[in-house]
Amino acid sequence: MKNVTDEPCPSEDLPRYEIRQELRGRWTIIDTLTSLPAATDGRDFVGLSKRDAEDIARELNLSVAQGRDPLI
Repeated sequence: MKNVTDEPCPSEDLPRYEIRQELRGRWTIIDTLTSLPAATDGRDFVGLSKRDAEDIARELNLSVAQGRDPLI
């Protein structure tokens, strides 16, 4: 993956969920609090098209902004 760091995101001003491009052109949604792929129901959000990753990350961040846990 590109632009992946091992450090959690220190700023609450940044979005909780970001997309990162994988080596083969697919996309992953990263939880910036853990620096790991976001997951729900045992499925990591990896290997996505860019559009799907953008749409899912947008919805996850909207849920967080509204005070809801997006991955329940």
